[in-house]
Amino acid sequence: AIFGSNLGSSSSRELAVSASSSLPLCPAMAEKLNDMIGSADCVFFDMSSCPYCRMAEDALTAKGIAFTKVPIADYKPALAELTGKTSAPSVWIKGTYVGGCNGGTEPWHGVKPMLASGQFEEMMKA
Repeated sequence: AIFGSNLGSSSSRELAVSASSSLPLCPAMAEKLNDMIGSADCVFFDMSSCPYCRMAEDALTAKGIAFTKVPIADYKPALAELTGKTSAPSVWIKGTYVGGCNGGTEPWHGVKPMLASGQFEEMMKA
C-alpha cells in the first residue's frame, strides 16, 4: 500500500475511498502525502483561519507535544481520498490518522479526547 500499514481497519479505508467524490489519487500526490505524514512523529495539517486548529494546537502545546504543522490546502484532495475528510486539522501520529480537534472517523479519534485519556501520549511513545 502506498500509505503504509498503520491506517486503521480496512473498513475505514474502504469508507474513505467511497466517501471521496474526486478522481482517483495520482501516484505523485499520494507519495507527497505519504512523505509528509512520515516526516515527523506528529504531523498537524493546519488551516490558519480555523478555530478548531487553534484549539488543537493549543492543547498539544500545553502538553509539551512537538508536532510539525503543515498547511492543509495542497493536501486536501489526497486527505479526502485517504480519510474521507477534508476538514482541518488533520492530525497523524507515526503514520496513523487520529482525527481532528474533537473527533474523526473512529470513536477514539480527536486530539482533545485523546489527550484527556492519555492515548495521544501513548501513541507518541509507541
